[in-house]
Amino acid sequence: MKGQPTKLTALAIVYNEEHNIREYLNNVSFADEIVVVDSYSTDATPEIIKAEYPHVRFYQRAFDDFSSQRNYTIDLADNDWVMFFDADERITQKGIEEIIAALGSEPEEAAFWVKRIFYYQGKPLVNNNFNEDRTARIFRKSKCRYSDKLVHEQLTINGKSRVLKYAIEHYSFKDKKDFLQKRLQYSRLKAKEFHQEGVKTNILHFTVRPAFRFFKYYVLKLGFINGRRGYEVARILGYHVYMRYVYLRELNNASQKILVIQQKMIGDVLASSIICNTLRQTYPQAEIDYLVYDFTRPVVQNNPNIDHLVIFNDAQRKSRLALLKFALQIRKSHYNVVIDAYSKWESGIISLISGAKTTIGFKKWYTSFFYDKTVEPDWRIANSALVHRVQLAEALTGITLPVTFPRIYLEDGEIAEAQKLLSEKLNIALPVIMLSVLGSDDIKSLPAEEMAKVADAVAENTNAQLLFNYLPKQADKALEIYKLCKPNTQQRILFDFYIDDLRQLLAVLSQCTALIGNEGGAVNMAKALNVPTFTIFSPWINKGSWDMLTETTKHIAVHLQDFYPEIYNDKHPKEFKEEALELYKKLQLALFKDKLLIFTEENIVAPSIYME
Repeated sequence: MKGQPTKLTALAIVYNEEHNIREYLNNVSFADEIVVVDSYSTDATPEIIKAEYPHVRFYQRAFDDFSSQRNYTIDLADNDWVMFFDADERITQKGIEEIIAALGSEPEEAAFWVKRIFYYQGKPLVNNNFNEDRTARIFRKSKCRYSDKLVHEQLTINGKSRVLKYAIEHYSFKDKKDFLQKRLQYSRLKAKEFHQEGVKTNILHFTVRPAFRFFKYYVLKLGFINGRRGYEVARILGYHVYMRYVYLRELNNASQKILVIQQKMIGDVLASSIICNTLRQTYPQAEIDYLVYDFTRPVVQNNPNIDHLVIFNDAQRKSRLALLKFALQIRKSHYNVVIDAYSKWESGIISLISGAKTTIGFKKWYTSFFYDKTVEPDWRIANSALVHRVQLAEALTGITLPVTFPRIYLEDGEIAEAQKLLSEKLNIALPVIMLSVLGSDDIKSLPAEEMAKVADAVAENTNAQLLFNYLPKQADKALEIYKLCKPNTQQRILFDFYIDDLRQLLAVLSQCTALIGNEGGAVNMAKALNVPTFTIFSPWINKGSWDMLTETTKHIAVHLQDFYPEIYNDKHPKEFKEEALELYKKLQLALFKDKLLIFTEENIVAPSIYME
């Protein structure tokens, strides 16, 4: 309406921007609304936004490509006028004043372009094609949309536009390494775009084009004026073009059938699903199948990176004849690649008989007979359970791949049903904590008396309701823990809330405030659902292998080795398996209560008056 001030929404898509996010949010604070969409950062970006900028509307969405991510973010804005600056871009004070004045003049334009001055190693780059850059950053969302290009996405503007006078400052590259990594990210996305367009590589792509890119920037665009910095930029730009076609060649060669094998428990099947996730990013056109036991199917159901689940059963494992028949059925599928994350003799036989040109597994004394490529595990590596699996994928791709945590994919209907179920049993206005009171067996379960003390501590320091998580065959042991709890704690426990459908359990877990208890499949499922976890490791399980996502207080884990390192020295915890029950006696709540209280304080509402 004429005379009313034009409201403006500041938008941003971010990933691991803890070094930029404060300056960015302070810089755009003149906007009436700020919306940030995070691609599940692994650094402190989400925590900084939530804790220090509560007025910011914060969302998370898995990154697919820049255009889709930006268009999703645009749709979240309440105002028609939006400005879409990156977290590493800064508007000068004169630029801010110009934007406010432009919008306040009831402009006929549908968009405004800004010039960008690029900074490299703390100083602006001069006389080069970077500073000829113009980009549309302020526009009406009702008249603009990003194209479907995967990289260097373009804004389609339905109306007039003009360039603003004052340039923004773009601190896109912290250093040479950062610049190279970002250009390689663009190389991969551009290669994916070319692959979708059916572009084929030739010798000119690997010789003339990279050389001309270097020459264009360094000579024609006077990049040499920037001295050593200009030379570094020119080299990286040339290399960026070269790698674009290396990645394209890999994609063109990747239209193949891949089988990933993981014949083990739920946590292992979930962990190995990252192989499928990673290969899908590298080989988007490949057919990727996943061989698992039937009872583990729910944790990978609906995973968009898996084309087919191949089901293996215990009878096939126990019978050599049944195993041979199964392997021959696999051979008929004509896989080009088999990656065996299980790497035991039965899965090795399947790999060998598969007829795949490439077979990959872990290095053991007997596995060279089954695989033509092997990866040697090192249990001392942090997060080795995931790192080793990614190394299997790297043995195929030949490039370094990111280590990411697996995800569980639930449908809206499953979540709605879980919410309904919880509302019938609990006060959904209060926090709900799932207690994993028992592990898969005694040597993976904190003794009953100490687990009861953990439950008591949680009840005393939170206003949460407690769900006991256990298997039907463990009911008597779970009841023992319940009876050892204090009466006030018992009043807060929903003991008989047993769910025999794993998908339904996952949906219920996704609605819990946190999970606390013994290390195992439930913990990994909670992490894959983005639910905070406090994990108590068995004395004989290697914490370093499974201690993922514990960089912040959202996920905390404890192990006897944390408190008694002298017991272990340089030995693998697995060597203490026979002593697990005796060692458990040392793992008392008093050792880790302070960490438990930090976890509850950070992730769960503190107690006031408990409400029934």
